[in-house]
Amino acid sequence: MNSARNQMTRTAWGLASFKAGYFASLVAALLLWGSLGEFIRLPQKWTPMGGPAFASHFTGWDAGYYLYLSQHGYEAGDRACAFNPLWPFLIKWSSVLTEGEPLVAGMVLANLFSLAGCLLFWRVAGERFGPAAATLALLFLLAFPGSLFFQFVYSEPVFFFLLMLLWWGLERRHYTVAAGAAFLLPLARSLGVFAVLPIGWHALEPAIPRLRERMGRGLAALGAGRLSARFKAAGHCEPSEGGDNAHGCVGAGGRFPLRSVAGRARLVALPVAGWGAYLALMGLWTGNPFEGLEAQKYWGVHSIWNLVNVPKFVVGLVTPTAWHAFRGSLLDRCVFVLVLYVLPVIWRLGKDMMAWTLMLAIVPAMSGTFTSFTRFASCAFPVFIGLGVFFAMPRRRVPQYALLAVFIILHGVLVWRYVNCRWAG
Repeated sequence: MNSARNQMTRTAWGLASFKAGYFASLVAALLLWGSLGEFIRLPQKWTPMGGPAFASHFTGWDAGYYLYLSQHGYEAGDRACAFNPLWPFLIKWSSVLTEGEPLVAGMVLANLFSLAGCLLFWRVAGERFGPAAATLALLFLLAFPGSLFFQFVYSEPVFFFLLMLLWWGLERRHYTVAAGAAFLLPLARSLGVFAVLPIGWHALEPAIPRLRERMGRGLAALGAGRLSARFKAAGHCEPSEGGDNAHGCVGAGGRFPLRSVAGRARLVALPVAGWGAYLALMGLWTGNPFEGLEAQKYWGVHSIWNLVNVPKFVVGLVTPTAWHAFRGSLLDRCVFVLVLYVLPVIWRLGKDMMAWTLMLAIVPAMSGTFTSFTRFASCAFPVFIGLGVFFAMPRRRVPQYALLAVFIILHGVLVWRYVNCRWAG
């Protein structure tokens, strides 16, 4: 017990040191070489007085919208309505502790949430897949280029923290914690409603052996029916109508775990309830519950209908138009190919990991045709566990170092683009 606590403490201090070094190095580099020449291109500028100021390095793209919402709230017809309310309101409520400075509140919250989320990720992954794989998975997560947004005023930190709370709650059977996280996820990001996928798998998991058994018995009974005459002639027994018989041709099996499945299945309603709360709040603030969905027209990329438009998805995968841009990013598509490469490893880790991957990687890739996929993939935690398990073998040490090096270089390039007001994700 003391050893586990000491490891947890060392990991927490390691993460805190990493974040402190990350921020100090970035500030020093910006003071020496930073440029805000592209500030004019930002769709939502910060600071409120127009800027640019040194603080503007940390408030590009979505961060400007979240800070704006924390100050002004939601209004009908505003493109900022496309952003979900949990994160800007956490910034607003916390800014009372920073003398009304939302940027300071947002930066502190982002780093606290992502630190706690990474610590939970390492803990739960270590308990299930082993400490070596968990530590390597954490390194891949921190180095991953899309994880730069864990340091800034984006919704990724709080979304990832809630994901880890939900995963921890499901793994430990702490369903009160899991229920709270499942409810809040859609308020942080609309993707959170798809938490019904891993929760649904968790609910069905106790019944899967029994369902497999019944399927096998059904197939056996079907085969027995077709060969009934031959079996009788040979003196063998024949399954009864229910699949069992006194001679033991097919085992009776255990009882269907209805109570266990029903108890877990109640959690499925929580992401739906959270989505309902989001719609109710948008209706209260703007007069239209679907104002947030309609505001997506200002960007013209994300749509629920893209999930069924497979030809568009396939064509989009093979037709990049820039190495990294809002649309047509080659980098986003390469990250998706990496996800596909890791899928067989994730499948072997557990079918619940596939449900998480479907929610966190496949759905956002399809709904936005890869727009911002590098950023979204930073929350697809099974991918990093898969990488950790795959590269934990000593004979894979060289490709492990190579992939980490590629991640670190791309991470550095993207963070420098972000703080200089260029598109990063």
